[in-house]
Amino acid sequence: MKYLALLILVTSTSIFGMHHEKLDVIVFAIDLEIVDGKKKNARNFVSRITENVKNKEPQTLVYQYHFSKKENKVFLLEIYPNNEAALIHMNNFLGSKWEEEFVKNFSISNFQVLGNSNSKLKKSLEPFTKDFRSNLIGFDRVAEQLGEEISKIK
Repeated sequence: MKYLALLILVTSTSIFGMHHEKLDVIVFAIDLEIVDGKKKNARNFVSRITENVKNKEPQTLVYQYHFSKKENKVFLLEIYPNNEAALIHMNNFLGSKWEEEFVKNFSISNFQVLGNSNSKLKKSLEPFTKDFRSNLIGFDRVAEQLGEEISKIK
């Protein structure tokens, strides 16, 4: 399921980049493991940080934590309309109480950045990943229809 969603998102980023100059979607696809003994803390943390991102980052399009059945693994999906919005998120996160709490609760197993990441965004993500994947080819009919609405998000 997670990989099907990623496939859709990867193709979506291609169409956004080609048809809407303002959009060059960036996707963070992150596999996490919950630190032993931190399940309760992790659940509390994701609830609070999700509310924070929702309230303080209006350009964040998707910010979702997906817990495994045993609640020991988590998939974090973040989608931004462009490099600038992703960079705002990273600037709010780096060196904050959120980063400190994040690293106490989770270890990163895999972190992929999908889309045409610029050098500033890559630099901000250096502590977490070196796996950047640019758009190559694809299409998404749904994204094509939604692209105009997404481009209006400020």
